[in-house]
Amino acid sequence: MKRTLVVVTLLTLIFAAMPVLAAERDIQGKLGTGYSSDPDKFGLDLNFQYNWVLDPYFAIGLDSGLYWIRWERKIGTEGLGVGGTAPYVDVKADSNVYMLPVFADAQVRLPVLKDYIFVTPYATIGFGYSFMLLTYSQPDFTDSNTGASYDKERKYKFFSGLSWQLLGGAGYQFKNSKVEFFAEAGYRSAKLKSGDLELDMSGLLIRIGAKYPLGTKS
Repeated sequence: MKRTLVVVTLLTLIFAAMPVLAAERDIQGKLGTGYSSDPDKFGLDLNFQYNWVLDPYFAIGLDSGLYWIRWERKIGTEGLGVGGTAPYVDVKADSNVYMLPVFADAQVRLPVLKDYIFVTPYATIGFGYSFMLLTYSQPDFTDSNTGASYDKERKYKFFSGLSWQLLGGAGYQFKNSKVEFFAEAGYRSAKLKSGDLELDMSGLLIRIGAKYPLGTKS
């Protein structure tokens, strides 16, 4: 509860400050992949970011998205023939992770380097909270090796916890275009808990995306 209050307070302060800033704004859409330690898998990462641009070098914002991982695990062998005889096939259980991270971000941009290296480097640090749903399902089957029978099963478990991320990237903008395309990579820390059970969803992030300016809020 204490962690949740800290995050809610942080986000509330950011929202309260926005009308005073009256800053330029931009939006970003991102698509990429992420790695998580405990499943030891890569997954699909979709992200949306909304920024208030304080000046050419600094921006603050909020970002969220969906991180999805799916994997299979062999749990037995079943015979397809009469009486469970050959041919045999592997029986697998399916697991899915759906994670929703929410971050308050600070970003440093270096547009002065664009004249020399043709891209605009930037770095982003974010702190926030992540929510996650883990699903598990298996079919009903009779294991041909042991003769044991198993019923169809489906389980759900919710996780949550504090998270942070550190990203670096570079953007390229074509002449006379408002859209800037970019690529970024970094690390996201997300050790999430459900009761006494903890899953470490921390790992590498790699994304590509596009940024579009919205102008000054009226």
